[in-house]
Amino acid sequence: MLQIDDEAVAALAQIGTIRITAEEVDGEVEISIDEVSEPSEGDEVIEHGEVRVFLDPAAVEVLDDQVLGVHAHGDHFHFSFEEQPA
Repeated sequence: MLQIDDEAVAALAQIGTIRITAEEVDGEVEISIDEVSEPSEGDEVIEHGEVRVFLDPAAVEVLDDQVLGVHAHGDHFHFSFEEQPA
């Protein structure tokens, strides 16, 4: 299951709730991240403290062994996905 990095919690609290979707395009997986207020039908909800992230079924599968990181850079944020530690 996707994990949320401890440092990402503060950034996500500023951003609000996000929804991550995955789609295969030309043999590559494209990840999209959107700010939302509610999950879509079939979404999995990941919680870390007061932060919630919604994942569509494809994203659940693709990001199963990843850790979500979010880093604030002035007026914008950078998202990262790293392998979970063994």
